Amino acid sequence: MITRRHTLAGLAAGSVSAPALLRAQAPTSWIAYSYVPAGTLAPAKVFGEIVERVAKETNGQLLLKYHLGGALTIKGTDTTTAVGDNVIQIGDDGMQQGNVPITGILRLPMLITSTQELDKALAVMKPYVDKAYDKRGSTVLSTYYFPMQIAWSSKKLTSLDEFKGQKIRATSPEQIEFLKRFGANGLTVGGSEVPSALERGVVDGVLTANTGGGNTWKDLLKFNYRLGINYFNSVVIANKDRFAKLPPDVQAKVRKIVKDNMPLITAAMEGEEDNLSKKFAEGGMTVTQPIQQDLDEAARIIGPFWDEWAKSKGPDAATAVKQVRAALGR
Repeated sequence: MITRRHTLAGLAAGSVSAPALLRAQAPTSWIAYSYVPAGTLAPAKVFGEIVERVAKETNGQLLLKYHLGGALTIKGTDTTTAVGDNVIQIGDDGMQQGNVPITGILRLPMLITSTQELDKALAVMKPYVDKAYDKRGSTVLSTYYFPMQIAWSSKKLTSLDEFKGQKIRATSPEQIEFLKRFGANGLTVGGSEVPSALERGVVDGVLTANTGGGNTWKDLLKFNYRLGINYFNSVVIANKDRFAKLPPDVQAKVRKIVKDNMPLITAAMEGEEDNLSKKFAEGGMTVTQPIQQDLDEAARIIGPFWDEWAKSKGPDAATAVKQVRAALGR
């Protein structure tokens, strides 16, 4: 390698040309990390495309090395901090509420009930989310989301009442509150740790979508109660300082590549949802659609929590909740 001293000496002597210097410069290498535990899942597949496009479209100036959840000693709940501290440079941050509380608005149980409503809520929340991540040392690149989170268990779960007494893995404090109000114990467990937690009885079930953990952990689950609790979105972030040091054209390319690919993740998972439900039922799983009485009761009991949550998180959260509810007419 050409050392800085030799390079300067060569320039002074006129012996090192600019093209030679450019060839000698090493590409920038970044670590990208996800909570997603399996390469067969849509986020992992699409991130593979992102890695290839970034390398190609930046002419090798930026190279990404993508790691699945569990491949590094970083818990999913620590992704925000790991990116902000430059331990990793890009994070697929799906379990961020402990570090970026305002994102919990998007997961308030039963507040958002369709993808159309979620898109409206994401638009309202964008400036709040960008600001919150900036304070944590990260730049938001884009977001994607899974289909509606529903309930699964190794124990009987076919109605709202049967949550009582069960230990259910949740992905947010808001889900934990929902479970608490129906007599269940909500636990936070990283995606890569769920199989062993189910096998050891640490948890009885999970809240997840068909195309997320449902399909990955189906062999450990016997019941699927399709009460829609909330959507699960993931925020793709980059270390703010490292991103700012990239050449402007590289920054623009990375933003575009990530933004272009996020809808592909969302669409791929949405397209698989119904087919997987049929597949699970055919495989012997008990799949139950909630009756209207359960839907009404769940909304009645959890509805007051929306404002309680907002008051506990400060003025920005209170304002954002009001704006989201106004956008949704709820």
